[in-house]
Amino acid sequence: MRTFQHKVTINDIGGILVFALGAFVCLWHRTNSVMVILGFILIAVTLRAVDRAIHSSYTLTDDGELQIKTGRIGRPKSIQITQIKTVDKRPFAFRLGYYALLELNNNTAISIQPDNVDSFLGAIRKKISKKDNIE
Repeated sequence: MRTFQHKVTINDIGGILVFALGAFVCLWHRTNSVMVILGFILIAVTLRAVDRAIHSSYTLTDDGELQIKTGRIGRPKSIQITQIKTVDKRPFAFRLGYYALLELNNNTAISIQPDNVDSFLGAIRKKISKKDNIE
């Protein structure tokens, strides 16, 4: 079993700051009840973004699964290694970092941001090749 942590990027930090600033402005102008409600909604969104940035992890299990946990609040996803068709390393906009793009057999794609993308891709390719050798 191998676990990779989520990489907190400048995009994550920027989103958290924008949501927090929006909540602050909405609660600063609290004479309107809509602004108060919007402020509390933005606080909840900010807390979710912080939770996702800090507590997300990607685990490759020994029984051939990739478990994706998106924070303590989010639902975990479980993907069988046999469902993965291709894995690629892709750059963010303006080349601010890299993420891993997993293409599944049912033509869906999942993007994940492990802290060490190259090590993650090496580990998942090793699992995929081990799966191919068994079959």
